[in-house]
Amino acid sequence: MNAVEITPIQLLVVEDSELDYELLLAILLRDGLRVRATRVEDEAGMREVFARGRVDAVVTDHNLPRFDSFASLKVAKSVDENLPVIVVSGEMSEELAVAALHAGADDFILKSRMFRLAPALKRSLQAAEARRDRRLQAAQLEESAAKLRELAQHLERVKEEERRAIAREIHDDIGTTLTALKFELARLARDLNGRSSAAPRINAMNELLAHAVAASHRIQHNLRPPVLDAGLVAALDWLVKGFVERTGVPTSFESNREELDLDPMRAAALYRVAQESLSNVAKHAQARRVSVHLFASADEVTLEIADDGVGFDARLLGNTPGFGVRSLIERARGFGGWAEVNSTPGRGTTVMFSIPPGDPAAGEAAAPPVRAKAWTDAG
Repeated sequence: MNAVEITPIQLLVVEDSELDYELLLAILLRDGLRVRATRVEDEAGMREVFARGRVDAVVTDHNLPRFDSFASLKVAKSVDENLPVIVVSGEMSEELAVAALHAGADDFILKSRMFRLAPALKRSLQAAEARRDRRLQAAQLEESAAKLRELAQHLERVKEEERRAIAREIHDDIGTTLTALKFELARLARDLNGRSSAAPRINAMNELLAHAVAASHRIQHNLRPPVLDAGLVAALDWLVKGFVERTGVPTSFESNREELDLDPMRAAALYRVAQESLSNVAKHAQARRVSVHLFASADEVTLEIADDGVGFDARLLGNTPGFGVRSLIERARGFGGWAEVNSTPGRGTTVMFSIPPGDPAAGEAAAPPVRAKAWTDAG
């Protein structure tokens, strides 16, 4: 025996005829179903039964003096959208039956074919349980996804904090040491001014020291560009100019705002996306031209990086984790935004990253997720 046959079914019957009600119960009992049924005739009666406790299923007549099956469906689904509802009627046209199913009925049965009621009730209860399981699984999946997004945001915050800390240590400790070393080397050069044999070594040491200072500055800027403190627009402009100097690839930067007031985490996220995208362009794109656009509206801040390089088959993104597409999408989702990567072999690549502007005073708070996707241009 299954659980449906062992446990009495808590059945709510919406029926104005006592005789039809007794017949319904007799048919269910004959077919081996144990039920505990309550008969009502209107919405008030339905709501009273729902208020008293559990209801497993509803069987409703279509035509009632003060009520009908569509009203019964509406009440039942307002209490539990998964609740099985079976409509019975003395007469029901095909159009009416279809309308009842569209309204949420699990089945409809003519009173002349009541032998179908027990099997229909069993199927409806099983289907309702399956719906509840699917919704529970979907809710659990969404909860897990939300936790993953929260974790991703936490890791981004930790990463940015570590970058700031390392950049500060390089500036305060290594930078100070290099500056002191530069002064000591200048003093040594003065002391050895009369020894021509020492000049080449002093010059070589000066060059090595200059390289170390330049490397220190470059690492600091990569970890946490001080220009970010001047605002995202200024930081992106600086980033693009540095990209042009390093690669020689003509690159334009345009923004519809001269200044943009964002909280530090959002500004850093947009900057990192531009930084990583330009790095990918330099490594892989073989581009002749690159454009970077920043567009800010009341609802979104969108960054677009486009190149005219070799492109790639975007369907292979899942096989190239180094490209960081999942990281890009999750970073956007963490702020309640979306990300797209559009590429076709021979036609370049476009990366778009869009997030709500948020409240600059809110700091690290993020909006709920909206959407995220990666797609290909098949045209």
